[in-house]
Amino acid sequence: TVGYGDISPVTVAGKFVTSILTIVSGLYMAIPIGIVGNAFSKVWEDRERLHVLKLLRDRIAKAGYTPVDLQDLFEELDEDGSGTLTFEEFKEMLPLIGIKFRHDIAFK
Repeated sequence: TVGYGDISPVTVAGKFVTSILTIVSGLYMAIPIGIVGNAFSKVWEDRERLHVLKLLRDRIAKAGYTPVDLQDLFEELDEDGSGTLTFEEFKEMLPLIGIKFRHDIAFK
């Protein structure tokens, strides 16, 4: 039916067009639902890493470190001079600034 059911297609062509529009509208709605579902899935998979990053930021702020302090520490610990810390260098930094994480959490 179209609208409140007071008008419905009678001819074969009208029924055909209505059927096609019904199918297309279902497919049209499926596309955004899939996109939103995929984005939610990615965020859900990444939630633990995001939680650990927030916890790390909170602990660094609570300890009173400034961005300059952290930059100096990063440069000191960056043994290969790459501008990034390897996992081993990062693990070495955590106890120096008084942050204790389990190995498996630090890895994330």
